[in-house]
Amino acid sequence: MQMTTTVTETGPFERIVRFQLSEDQIAEAKKGAARRLSHEVKIKGFRPGKAPLPIVEKTVGADRVRREAIDDLLNPALNEVLTEEEIRPALNPELEGLDEVEGGVEVEVKVTLWPTIDLPNYKDRRIEVTNPEVTEDDVERQITRMLEQFATVEEVERPAAEGDFVSIDIGATGEGEPVEDAKASDLLYEVGSGSFIGGIDEHLIGASAGDELSFEGPLPEGFGDAEGETVTFSVTVHEVKERVLPELDDDWVDENTEFETVDELTAALRDGLATAKRRAVAREFQDKAVGTLRDQVDVELPDRLVRAEMENQFHRFVHRLEENELTLEDYFQASGVTQESFMADLQQQAELTLRNRLLLEAVAAEEEIEVTAEDLTRALRNLAAMSEDPTAFLEAFRESGQELALAGDIVRERALAAILDNAIAVDEDGNRVDLSTEVSEVEAEIVDGAVEGEVVTAEIVEEEE
Repeated sequence: MQMTTTVTETGPFERIVRFQLSEDQIAEAKKGAARRLSHEVKIKGFRPGKAPLPIVEKTVGADRVRREAIDDLLNPALNEVLTEEEIRPALNPELEGLDEVEGGVEVEVKVTLWPTIDLPNYKDRRIEVTNPEVTEDDVERQITRMLEQFATVEEVERPAAEGDFVSIDIGATGEGEPVEDAKASDLLYEVGSGSFIGGIDEHLIGASAGDELSFEGPLPEGFGDAEGETVTFSVTVHEVKERVLPELDDDWVDENTEFETVDELTAALRDGLATAKRRAVAREFQDKAVGTLRDQVDVELPDRLVRAEMENQFHRFVHRLEENELTLEDYFQASGVTQESFMADLQQQAELTLRNRLLLEAVAAEEEIEVTAEDLTRALRNLAAMSEDPTAFLEAFRESGQELALAGDIVRERALAAILDNAIAVDEDGNRVDLSTEVSEVEAEIVDGAVEGEVVTAEIVEEEE
């Protein structure tokens, strides 16, 4: 198919492509359009698909047959043009114009291109990460967290300190009037937890039983339009209680965990912590190895490409909500996130995703990474094995035409591996860090926080930063 083609640059990553469909091409395509239309429309005296072109044109209209023929020609003709011009669209091209001209039809489409980047050096790099070494303090904190699950509280005759519990009555007034629903009696509160009213902890620390406190502060969440308004809180302290942990000995360990002795428990915790830390540092290494490269890439992302990625991420997010029988409004209400901040975050994530993709595909090109048919088959089998019906999964996947997308995922995954293989994780002193995560079955169970009934299995609790 020979076509006259012109390509006009209308932006760094945008082209207007014009080409013509000749009357001869349209006439040939009319035959196929007529056969299809004669299947859809019953024509008296002819079997489906057998009515000749003049009869079909008379039945449905010559203009419709011509439009259908042109539609049939558009995609293959455009693909041929893009291949000849070596143009790689980032998105489906947009039809801008379809004009009748002498000898046929002129087609005009807008094509958004993938940006190109200057690939920064990704080889022989040293990436500083957190030292994954497990300290005695780490083990001690984990043991303390386990014991706290079995802690009791006992009343003490002393001022409250951080970590103590206090039994209090609380109320609030605003403009001299009691605040509805801002009243509670015999409330047991952990001092210093920061989980209640802003500013209450600094007043409770040092308070004793019988003390009456008064301070101003904002109403917490849950008060509708009044949320955040400054009111006067009044607090009466009835009791101060301290947390009492059980004594850690072999008897307690044997009774409450899957281990028999303190030494066994401590060793398992240390191994589990080591694995958890290595996994966390491995994620840190990956994020920094990619992020430090991405930060060196200066590229302008086409607006249409960003919008398309935002739409993809939005639809995936809404789909996850629907799987949990939730709506976007439910999410906004439960999370406190506004629509404006949600959209801003969506745009930021879309841009980050696109920049990562450009970086990984540039590395893949540099490494000459290719995906074979065997690679695709193996990946498909692995995906199918995780589904409830592998056969149905494979059929649906092939019908959806997602092989190219899967191949792209494999390419980018191997590009990521190339980035990591060409970097070394080091600690702040420049010493190489071992990020291997091979663990025994017991260690893996501990790290995953396995709990059998009420039997504690040395759950590893990650600290909040």
